[in-house]
Amino acid sequence: MSASSDLAILIPAIKKNVAFADDLVKKLAGVSLIQRAIDKAVTAFSLESLWVLTDSEEIRLIADRNGAACLYEPTLHFDTFNQTSRLLLLDQIPATKRDFLILSPYVPLIGIEQLQQAYCYYVTIHAEMLVPVLRATQQLYSPWPRTMAQTLHSNVEHTLVCESRAFVIAARNLLDQPNKRQALPTAYPMEGRLLEIRGYEDWWLCEKLLNRRRIVFRVIGNKAVGMGHIFRALTLAHEITDHEIRFVCDTDSSIAANKLAGYDYWLGVYAPEKIEQAIIDLQPDLVINDILNTQASAIRRLQAHKILVLNFEDLGSGAAIADLTINDLYDKPQCLGANILWGHKYFFVRDEFNDAQPQKFAEQVSRLLIAFGGTDPNHFTQIILNRVAPYCIQQGIAIDIVTGEGYDALDALQAQIASYPQAEIVCTHGTGVITQIMERCQLAIVSNGRTVYELAHMNIPALVIPHHQREKTHGFACPANGFIPIDLDGGEGDAKRLCQALARLVEDCEYRRTLFECVLPHQFCTNKHQVIKIILTLLEFNKHQPS
Repeated sequence: MSASSDLAILIPAIKKNVAFADDLVKKLAGVSLIQRAIDKAVTAFSLESLWVLTDSEEIRLIADRNGAACLYEPTLHFDTFNQTSRLLLLDQIPATKRDFLILSPYVPLIGIEQLQQAYCYYVTIHAEMLVPVLRATQQLYSPWPRTMAQTLHSNVEHTLVCESRAFVIAARNLLDQPNKRQALPTAYPMEGRLLEIRGYEDWWLCEKLLNRRRIVFRVIGNKAVGMGHIFRALTLAHEITDHEIRFVCDTDSSIAANKLAGYDYWLGVYAPEKIEQAIIDLQPDLVINDILNTQASAIRRLQAHKILVLNFEDLGSGAAIADLTINDLYDKPQCLGANILWGHKYFFVRDEFNDAQPQKFAEQVSRLLIAFGGTDPNHFTQIILNRVAPYCIQQGIAIDIVTGEGYDALDALQAQIASYPQAEIVCTHGTGVITQIMERCQLAIVSNGRTVYELAHMNIPALVIPHHQREKTHGFACPANGFIPIDLDGGEGDAKRLCQALARLVEDCEYRRTLFECVLPHQFCTNKHQVIKIILTLLEFNKHQPS
């Protein structure tokens, strides 16, 4: 936006009025307060319309190096707006400048567009003085007698309108007699946190907010792919507290949308053909794709807008193009790419596993866990229950069944469970806490996804049945890690092979002990911090790259 020929932008940088020593020239998130204010004024309007008012030779030098006009006077006291200040302004700034925008360098969070829009509004309504205001909702103190119930449960709140000192826009004639002339101020509502630096705590908070980056998680969650991508993204998001987190998914991922809607994160749901442009419009610093295979063209399009891209569980052409790809479910590389990290050392469990009690070896099996992910697209839960329930009844083994939020055959499953009145079968649907169930089970039958790693973390051997071809490529589920993979091909021998494998686990104690000892080395709590560090390092590195 080019400045109107009527407008002068004034930055008062008076060292006698500082919050603390050298605060105007001290680097805040890598840029000094005075430099940040100059940059915003020039970007929002123009260098020709800018004047810096200062009593400091150092600040005068900074202004000169930026090519900005500087009104320098060692005796300045801008807080009282004395005669010297007034004469400097009116004598040295051309009379054609009929409006002044006085910009405080102590409000570094103000946006360039906010300044531009405020001035446009000032001109449009022919205001004589415009001041920015913020609205805050607070419960006001009442000095009157009250009960404890009124104190604890009062919800009477008031909206306060607070004036910000970020800037003021005023007509030149108000500066001619600043202590006498009056004007009715026009309130200009502002959004966001216009924090004013008045001390070290404000400085620290502003630096945190200025260093904040926007991270967009793109996730999928539907009947075919289950819920694992959502849980992984949420686990990461909960840990990244210093940056702004947003989630997006397409309209085909209704399970993901419903799950994410229950959290406080910003969520955008878009048509599949519009989601890439929607992400670009959000202007993120980093996009984390947890959507399985990506295309190189889509990754390049994001990178063309200077957006970092990190992919999870990606075997598509975009895996090698992304700034980083983490394929934690594949211990052996499935494709080429120097930027791809492989293997279970990058897998991490959800926070609930941090305090969980892993299993100790038991001579007898008393409980069996059956879990086939958040959606169970092949209805393996019911198939497996029918095949193993008679044997479990015979052996006195209780069965815990866990179904996810996307599971749509719950009524049929409940009816099936009721058909085994002599068995102890407990069905838990849509739980966010699975560890308390794992803590009481010695064996499991599961699909070949994230649950396998969670079982390894809990020291539970299992029979592992893949849902589809992609799960068959997850090589962690093998005897060397304590798991027996079984491929159900729909043939007549499926039931026999499954029951034989389960019977050996239950009845052959030494065989089960061998598998148990194979799962013992696997612990996945600390891996999360390693992945978080990788993400933050990627962001930090990019911050220092030339734009």
